[in-house]
Amino acid sequence: MWKNDILKTDLVYIWHTCSDEPDKDFDLHCHNEYEILYFWQGDMEFRVGRGCISRLEPMSLLLIPPYTVHGRRVVSEQLCRRVSIHFLPEILDKAEQELFSTLFYLEQNYYPPILSPLNSGISSIDFLVHSILECRVMQRELQSVALRSRIVSLLVQIRHLHSQNTFKSVPANPWILNVLAYLNSHLRQPISLEKVSRKFNVSKNHLNVVFKNETGTTVNHYIRMKRLTLARLELAAGVNTEEAALRAGFKEYSTFFRAYKSFFGYPPSVSTGEEVMQ
Repeated sequence: MWKNDILKTDLVYIWHTCSDEPDKDFDLHCHNEYEILYFWQGDMEFRVGRGCISRLEPMSLLLIPPYTVHGRRVVSEQLCRRVSIHFLPEILDKAEQELFSTLFYLEQNYYPPILSPLNSGISSIDFLVHSILECRVMQRELQSVALRSRIVSLLVQIRHLHSQNTFKSVPANPWILNVLAYLNSHLRQPISLEKVSRKFNVSKNHLNVVFKNETGTTVNHYIRMKRLTLARLELAAGVNTEEAALRAGFKEYSTFFRAYKSFFGYPPSVSTGEEVMQ
């Protein structure tokens, strides 16, 4: 696999990935940006949040909201190509945030939003994605203006296609939704697999099996990923590293430090303003 960092600014981060090597597991992760994933070609399986999307059709869009666990797995040796456009909400004004944020969250028990296949909308989406990629060769003073206007144009087109019922979504297991809601509301408190299994009156093994089938990861790994993302948000708000660790539910700073560096690729002491789009 090779990953080409196409463009990086304070508010936008874009990369292009190609791969023809099958993966055993999903590369599960989460981040604090909105992500528009444009899937060009290949044989790939995606897991996002509460459900699993198998083998997205070529020329599809996948919309991923912030702080959502997601990942991909290359299924075969067929060449896979995709572009990911990450952007922080600050790139939009308040009215635009209200207008477009709902695109990333559809019906309550269905998730995630997908445009697949694009069909009649493919030419306009393809053109807009390439126009965003072209910003990498612009002068710095023009780049930020062009990026904002072109991302807004892409969101407008996606909204238009959504109004034509082009979106589809994947039904989620209601029981898993309740487990996820419980986990997300108790991240700052002491929580364990044993405690969750007692709460939902199931064995630890059964809980982990069902949870992994639905989300692609174990309960403990999910808790750790969400806590690390929560800590990253605290750090971005100016909280010191030790306090951020405590607020995110970590009892020992050394455990937090190792987990943070392993997950994000840099220590929590690094300026989150510099690394926010990693």
